[in-house]
Amino acid sequence: MRLLRRATTLLMATSVQASTPAYDVIVYGASGFTGRLAVEYLTDRYATSGLKWAIAGRSRERLEALKAAVPIIVADATDAASVDAMVAQTKVLLNYAGSPYITKALPVVEACARHGTHYVDVTGEVALHRASLSKYDAKAKETGSLIVHSCGYDSIPSDLGYLLASDAYQERYDAQPERARLLTRGFEGGGISGGTIYTGLALLGYADELMTEEAKGLVAETLAKGSYPLNDVCGPETRDTIPYPGYDELRKLWIGPFVMAAANAPVVRRSMELLGRDVIPYEENSGNVYAVGALGEYVILGVFGALVLFPPTRYLLKKYVLPTPGQGPSKEARDAGKFASEVYAAGPAGVAVARVESGDAGDGGYKATARMSTEAALTLALDREKCSAGGVSTPAAAMGHALVDRLNASGMKLFVVEVGGEFNY
Repeated sequence: MRLLRRATTLLMATSVQASTPAYDVIVYGASGFTGRLAVEYLTDRYATSGLKWAIAGRSRERLEALKAAVPIIVADATDAASVDAMVAQTKVLLNYAGSPYITKALPVVEACARHGTHYVDVTGEVALHRASLSKYDAKAKETGSLIVHSCGYDSIPSDLGYLLASDAYQERYDAQPERARLLTRGFEGGGISGGTIYTGLALLGYADELMTEEAKGLVAETLAKGSYPLNDVCGPETRDTIPYPGYDELRKLWIGPFVMAAANAPVVRRSMELLGRDVIPYEENSGNVYAVGALGEYVILGVFGALVLFPPTRYLLKKYVLPTPGQGPSKEARDAGKFASEVYAAGPAGVAVARVESGDAGDGGYKATARMSTEAALTLALDREKCSAGGVSTPAAAMGHALVDRLNASGMKLFVVEVGGEFNY
């Protein structure tokens, strides 16, 4: 029955895109900070592979400056005709045009859902994911289009880490875990780009010039849904991260709040539902061997939050300190960067732990994010038969182990660390 449903989905997608698209992947927003890194990755890794790809954006001049030696497509999210023409030419649209995405991406998502084109982006904006579900999930299911947000550091390590740990637990104990938690186990080098900073400020209400009234309404609506903004049915009451430092008895580590938990945790909870598994308590925290490390991160996070909340210091940060959209960490910082995350799934029977490491991908926020999102797009373009049926989905539910395999082949490391031990969560 499952094979029959998948075949039906693929036939419907074929009927929408009657002719074979000219490209496997179009990189939209290619001249932006992360978009440029994706173009570099595709050029370095797939130049002689026979992959058919193109770059797209609003400015032909800026696209030509990339010297990518691939076709150029000019498209603007505010111009429906140009978006339609772009989307109709490709199997997968890989979107880096954000800052924030909530004001730019929905017309692109709509066109992809209508044309049966797959869509990938890197945003951690839960409000955009919620809006895509509400507006375009039904159409995407009808056409076979897979719409997959959060395919960068937000939220592939979290989502695929949960998938691997949960699978290992079920295989070993023939039961589902009762709790799951991610702990960061090292995030070095790299930095933060202006686009990411200003997206965060906009979503928190501190950069109104970047937000439309519709976008503000979507953010407010999503926040009102609490811990389960992407789920059809809410699970047990839970939290995204701890409010202050503590000690994790199971992993014997000091832990603190993790700033990206609010973006990642709703995605993982949605994956639980889409994969047909119990929606269990899930949270994300930073992990440190020493208490001083957890306390130091907590203090730094608190100080930065206070500076952002206070209007005069926020103004000074924006004017003199923070990078602007389009700016980001240097090549040296990106190359030297790395990350590691552990996700453990626990229950009365024991524990299963999965680990996601950047390997040779570089810093998590940008260089590795470009790799993860590009390989997600290639999974949909080249390994469609290994993916789920259409709809607005998540990395784990849409691509699952097919994406795990591609990332491992690319030089990252995603694996199960251990299965066993006592449950003392």
